[in-house]
Amino acid sequence: MIQAGVIPVTWQQVMLEWQRDWARKETYNAVMDIVREHSGAYGMGVDYAYTMVHNAPSRQKSEHETLAPVPAPVR
Repeated sequence: MIQAGVIPVTWQQVMLEWQRDWARKETYNAVMDIVREHSGAYGMGVDYAYTMVHNAPSRQKSEHETLAPVPAPVR
């Protein structure tokens, strides 16, 4: 198919193209739920933005202790 001129795309490219306008709130949350659950590194980035930038609660619950951040020394 590539030899015939077809440009392969992923399911994620298609879904984000269908969403297209992020101001469309009727589909925004559903698309973001799919992205966070199934989009690998991109989904992790969305999770990070939700929790660190927008102060949303973390989706990941862990039984392990979370260490406090330690800033790097300035030289």
